[in-house]
Amino acid sequence: MLRLFILLNTIVCLWQCTTEAKEQSKREGINGSMETEKEKIPKPKYDSIRISDAGLVGYFKGPEFNEDGDVGHQFSNTVARTVGQYLKEAYTHQRYLKVDFNKIKITTKGLDQKDNVHYTMNMPFVKVSKCQAFTGIEHCGSWNDQPMVILNRRMTELTEKLKSKYSIGKMEQKFIRTPEGLVEYWIQFKHKDYQQACN
Repeated sequence: MLRLFILLNTIVCLWQCTTEAKEQSKREGINGSMETEKEKIPKPKYDSIRISDAGLVGYFKGPEFNEDGDVGHQFSNTVARTVGQYLKEAYTHQRYLKVDFNKIKITTKGLDQKDNVHYTMNMPFVKVSKCQAFTGIEHCGSWNDQPMVILNRRMTELTEKLKSKYSIGKMEQKFIRTPEGLVEYWIQFKHKDYQQACN
């Protein structure tokens, strides 16, 4: 009976030790050092954007390139995504807006593929009627003196993709060139998921 008791105690002890060892290994890093909830180091923030029914005002001030690629040039992607979401949300709340392409302003300073760049964007909105509103926006751009024939071909491909997949009705386009050689086409369109009734 005593042997049975000792055997059972040994089994329980081994089971507890194994469980504790597994928990310990979960808490330990590759080098065996204790780590409790490793803190993630946040990436530096280089841009700032404010948006309202009056429009978007934003800037990027930081490296043109880093380990994440052409981060300075990606500011246009951030703006397009932000404006597109805002126009859709406004439309669903019966606030009908479009970008005033006649007053859009884009500036760059230090666009030389070396160090930092200061990239600003002012994109005013105007209130319009329901079917004059736009709920989608896209852009197509380049820098570093890329031949315009390449940009125009990319623009044609983007426009065709929008027409076949996302947009209905008439689009509006705006071409912008900064003195430092940033060139961009901006396109606003009626997104078919929101404005099908305006087709």
